[in-house]
Amino acid sequence: MLPSAADFGLPYEDVWIPIPKSTDTIHGWWIQSASPQEQYAILPQEPVQVLKSPRVMLYLCGVGRNMGDYNYLSRVAAFRQLGFSVLVFDYRGYGRSEGNFPNEAQLYADSQAAWNYLRDTRHIPAEQVIIYGESMGGAIALDLAIKHPEAGGLIMQSSFTSMLEVVKQKSFAKAIPLNLVLTERFDSIAKISSLKMPVLFLHGGSDSVVPSEMSKRLYAAAPEPKQLFLIPKADHVSIYQPGDASYFKAIQKFTEYTEE
Repeated sequence: MLPSAADFGLPYEDVWIPIPKSTDTIHGWWIQSASPQEQYAILPQEPVQVLKSPRVMLYLCGVGRNMGDYNYLSRVAAFRQLGFSVLVFDYRGYGRSEGNFPNEAQLYADSQAAWNYLRDTRHIPAEQVIIYGESMGGAIALDLAIKHPEAGGLIMQSSFTSMLEVVKQKSFAKAIPLNLVLTERFDSIAKISSLKMPVLFLHGGSDSVVPSEMSKRLYAAAPEPKQLFLIPKADHVSIYQPGDASYFKAIQKFTEYTEE
């Protein structure tokens, strides 16, 4: 059984979010930001400064695990320590969310539903929302950020240039006409130039799933303002390193920039 927000001592609220043009709903957790007294409870070795203004992290997980994954919840706990409230949710077909396993367009619709929840139900100002996407969630986050340039910023972690390029790197793909059979594109490299907000790329230097070179290419193609932070020896999901290699510090620096 996967962990839950309660296992991490996170004060969460179950939320059920309707998906536009669908009868299905997705399940998420709304997790309020930490009080000053709680700030050092999770990662005391990573002292951080409280955000200057209230902020919300819309966290788009990778596809293949649900939001109760240990690594995801560790990140949520760290976001709280940085001063963020967090909305994290399961795409349709995962966890307690309704529906079948989603295609690319449906994943984009699920992220739009989460955005609508923050804006229409929680009444969060758009500029207070940082969109954070991990792995395939990075491609989903980019699509959402392009649709909502009024958001406060975008963070893409361990993400790829396109699904086609990821699959091409696998040995079995050499005998398959991928352009004909791969219908789910997630073509971030083609979209990134349309971005109109600050963006931070995070990537493990030893990522065994998505090479860090892909974040370097996305960074090169992205418009300013942009930042790239590579974590030495970090893999695809487990990217935490202490000290100067801490991606939490990179997020803090990025957030301070977007607050100016």
